[in-house]
Amino acid sequence: MIFSAPLYIKERHCGYCNDTKEDYYALESQTKESSSRDPTHGNKEKQSILVGSSISSMTCQNYDELMNQGFRRSGTFLYKSDLLRTCCRLYTIRTNMSFFKPLKKQRKAVNKFIKEICPDDSVLSSTAKNSFNLDRLVEAQVKSTRFKIKYEPSKFSVEKFKLYKKYQVAVHNDDPSDITEKSFTRFLCDSPFMSSEKKGSDAQWQSLDINNWSTESKEKRIGPTHACYYLDDKLIAISVLDFIPSGVSSIYFIWDPDYAHLSLGTISGINELQMCQALGYDWYYLGYYVEDCDKMNYKAKFGGEILDVCSETYYPLEDVRPYLANGRLFVVGTIGETKSGQELDCEATGNTKSGSIGEVNYNAAEDVFGSDEVYENAEKEAKQLRIDYDIKRTDEYKLPQVMPGLIPLKKIREWLDDDIIDDDTIVKINMFGGVHKFQLGSLNHEGRGFYIDCVRLFGLEKMKDSTMILQ
Repeated sequence: MIFSAPLYIKERHCGYCNDTKEDYYALESQTKESSSRDPTHGNKEKQSILVGSSISSMTCQNYDELMNQGFRRSGTFLYKSDLLRTCCRLYTIRTNMSFFKPLKKQRKAVNKFIKEICPDDSVLSSTAKNSFNLDRLVEAQVKSTRFKIKYEPSKFSVEKFKLYKKYQVAVHNDDPSDITEKSFTRFLCDSPFMSSEKKGSDAQWQSLDINNWSTESKEKRIGPTHACYYLDDKLIAISVLDFIPSGVSSIYFIWDPDYAHLSLGTISGINELQMCQALGYDWYYLGYYVEDCDKMNYKAKFGGEILDVCSETYYPLEDVRPYLANGRLFVVGTIGETKSGQELDCEATGNTKSGSIGEVNYNAAEDVFGSDEVYENAEKEAKQLRIDYDIKRTDEYKLPQVMPGLIPLKKIREWLDDDIIDDDTIVKINMFGGVHKFQLGSLNHEGRGFYIDCVRLFGLEKMKDSTMILQ
C-alpha cells in the first residue's frame, strides 16, 4: 500500500445530518461540562471529523482488511470517522442472504419491478396465490426482453456522466455548475487499486452477467465495477461496486428520477445480495450505517451486522441497536471484564470476526471513553514517548491521543519496550521522486511520530508492507 500522510479533518458542515442535529454527542458524559485535559473531550462544538489519506496504490485484499477496520473509500481517498467526536457515528454494515428477510414494501417493489420488465408473466415460473418467491426477480431479469444489467470497468462515459448529473441535481439538489466530468471521474471512476486488479478478461466480465449466476463456473473476480441498468436500451441506473475477496462493497447508486416508481435502489440491493450468494461471496457491504439519519438507516431493512471498531468484531444489528439509540457510540463490553480506553488490547489487522450479545454484555462506551482518567493517562503516555523514544508529532499529522479504532498509545509503548518496534524497524518513504528505506532510529522526532501515527491508524502488520509519501 502506498499512501500520503493521514490528515485529521474537521468540517463545519455534515452531509449526513445537514447540521440539524441538536444532540450530536457520542457519550452522555459529553453533554455535560468536562474538565478533561483532552481539549476535544466534552467539546460542545458540533463538527464532522474524519481521518483520511490519499492512496496511490493498494490491493483489493488491502482494502478488504481496511474496510473491516471501519474505513471506506471515495475515489482514491480512504477515510474513517472519529466516532468519539464527530456529529454522526458512521458504522460499517455488512449482510448476506441469511440476514435478509424481505419486508412488505420490498416485496411490493420486487413484484412491481417484475411486472414492468416482464409484462408477460406466463414465461415465468408459476407461484401460489398471495405467495412471494424472491427467485422470480432473477428469473424475470434473465427472461426479460426489455431489461438488462451490463457489468463493466469503472470507467468514464458521457452516458454515465449525464445520468449522474441528472440524479445529483434532481435528488440531491446540487448546483449543476458544481457537477463536472472531472468530479464524477474522481468520485466514481478513479480507484487506488493496482492495475492488474482493474483489468478483467471478457470471460470475467461475462461471468458477472445474471444469465451466468446459476452456472457451475463461478469464477470470482475482484476490482472496481459499474453495474449499468438498461431498460429498452436506455441507461436508467448505475451501481458502483468494489469486488473484494470477502464480498461486494456498494459505493454509490445512481438512478434516473424519471424511473423513481421502480424503486431501483431497493431492487439493486436485493440483486446484489442474490449475486453475492450465487457467486460465492460471503458478504455484501452496504457502506456506512447511521442510526439517527434517515438517509443512512434505511440499510437496516437489509439486516446484517455492525462493526465494533474497538474489537474489530461484527455484531447483529438488531442486538446492538439499543446501544445506538440517539446516535451514541457503542463498544461491546463484558460485565466484570471491560477495560479502559488505553487498556484495550487491539491491533488493527482487519481479521474481523462475528460475535454475539449475551446477557453479560453491555454498551461499555461510557466506561471505556467517558472518564477523564483515560485522557490523562494518554497524555502521560504521549509525554513518555517523547522522553524515552524521541517521538513527537506535528500538528499537521497529529491524531488524537484517544480515539475508537486507533491502537492505544499504551500498546505502542509496549511494542517499543519489547523491541517489536525498534530503531532498526524499516520505514519506506516515497520522497524526492523515489522510494527510500530508512531505519526508524535514523528519522527525526517528527518522522518517528509520523510513522507511529500510521501504525496506530493502519496496524503494525500493514505498515511492514506499506510506503508513506512525503510531499
